[in-house]
Amino acid sequence: MAQSEAVNTSVLALFKLSAFRRFFGVLVPAAFADWIDFIAIMVLVSYSWEMGATEVASVIMAATLPRVIFGLPAGVLVDRIGAGPVLIAGLLLRAGLMVGMFFFATSLSLLIAFVFFKAAVSAAFMPAQQLALKKIVPSNMLTQAVSVDHFVIQSTKVFAPVLGGALLAIWSPHNVFLLGGASFAVASLISLSLLGVLKKDAEDETEEASEKSSVLNDAKVGLAYLWKTPRLMLGMALICLFIFSVFLYEAVLLLLIKETGQPESAAGPILGSIGVGGLIGTYLTAKIGDRINLHLLMVIGSFFGGALTMVAGWMPFSPVPWGMQEQMVLWFIGGAFTSFITVPFGAIIVKQTPEYLLGRISSVGEMLQSGLTLIAIPIGAFLAEQWFVSMPFFVGGAIMCVGAVFGLFAALNLGKAPDAEPVISEEAV
Repeated sequence: MAQSEAVNTSVLALFKLSAFRRFFGVLVPAAFADWIDFIAIMVLVSYSWEMGATEVASVIMAATLPRVIFGLPAGVLVDRIGAGPVLIAGLLLRAGLMVGMFFFATSLSLLIAFVFFKAAVSAAFMPAQQLALKKIVPSNMLTQAVSVDHFVIQSTKVFAPVLGGALLAIWSPHNVFLLGGASFAVASLISLSLLGVLKKDAEDETEEASEKSSVLNDAKVGLAYLWKTPRLMLGMALICLFIFSVFLYEAVLLLLIKETGQPESAAGPILGSIGVGGLIGTYLTAKIGDRINLHLLMVIGSFFGGALTMVAGWMPFSPVPWGMQEQMVLWFIGGAFTSFITVPFGAIIVKQTPEYLLGRISSVGEMLQSGLTLIAIPIGAFLAEQWFVSMPFFVGGAIMCVGAVFGLFAALNLGKAPDAEPVISEEAV
């Protein structure tokens, strides 16, 4: 028993599991479709239709707001009917919506409608994905499984813009929508092979049938469990501080690069270095995450990531100019520290949450992060306009560093003993 529960840091060992290989086959085309779709939408609005910042912002809002509105109900849905049906339905619906965009997205209002509905479907896909990981992968390999999940997403962030740019040079954005729909359809076909593995346990179904609780009560139970589990609360607090800090400055990152005297051609390599650093950080997290302690790794990522963000804000004021290569190194290291935050958070959620609540807890995380994104972007723009472009970087970096200090004390106070599963009373709900 002790041997089976020993931490396994080998990523390759995951691919010896037949179910995980099939799940990986679902992740890759689904992540590719998501990012190639986003690039095509941005090109359609900005270049093909020659619209401005307001129209682009409205599309981004339509892609983010459904995660805030439907996040928790989507998590309840996943917990009630299981990961398998939600994965398949989510992929098929998004494939249909992409085909619909090919035929009918001929104006901004129609495009926004399609983007909104697609994001609403996606709100249930992420918690279903987390629940699927917990069912498929042994507990001693969950950190590595979450790392592979993030590696796929990070890889598509790096390579999808390159491929998308090449395709858009010969295709229209609407043709790219068809490619995205085909990718979602392929992923849905592969996910059919996982239905048997992802079916709900008979005990859970019997318990749910006897309780017959309302959707609202299910949501309250999930929130109560989160509130009473210190390790989940600490992970949630650290990821929320990180997301708020990053989106304070992300919208003005290109302006900062311009302030340092770099030409437009330097923006691609500098931004790409963040993604490459994230890939390296994801691999390192898989190897050392369980050995160091996942919460402490989040603290390390927050503190040093925040410090590097403030250094980035200092670049326009530096007496020594920062060239493209120096900035690439800075953001490469920053991207690696970003993975020290995001990957451990995913592993903490999967490890600390029982299966019957995982959909709800995952959805709360998605909902909070999306809500903070919507709040942070205008605040960051306000700071940049009222003071200077570097101000969002100074503020965001300081928030991460201060949050890391408090997070360190909280993590040390928790110690290494696992949380006892809280009992959620009727009064708590």
